[in-house]
Amino acid sequence: MIRWSGIAMVALGILHMIVLGIDAVAEIPGWLGLELWTAEHWQPLRAQRLELLASNAAFWSTVGSFALPLIMIGAVVIWLDNRQLPVPAFLGWSLLAWIVVASLMIEVSGFPLGIPIATCLILAQGGKRALRRLHSHSPR
Repeated sequence: MIRWSGIAMVALGILHMIVLGIDAVAEIPGWLGLELWTAEHWQPLRAQRLELLASNAAFWSTVGSFALPLIMIGAVVIWLDNRQLPVPAFLGWSLLAWIVVASLMIEVSGFPLGIPIATCLILAQGGKRALRRLHSHSPR
């Protein structure tokens, strides 16, 4: 289950980048031209131009989003599982807490897709710990 949780995190991050990246493609030339580095960003949101807000939204929903770190965390989970190293328990719990809070804040989103992933990670971590305890107490 740990491996599948890692694979699901990578897949969800990639899917996020693809789905939301469609809108961001048109903004990339401006980003490369450093249009995100303006003093206008320091103004209140309502005072910023609509074009700048759209570019910011595209940035924060793709490159600046949690999708890339989610891909990296998923890859680390897979790497740890391939080496039979434990995944820290706080990872599943903190991921679940973040996903639940975000799901409650923005109801129509992909956040709930992370709930079964984090839950499987938590359950698998508990199962692996139980197996290690059982193995360490078995007679040799």
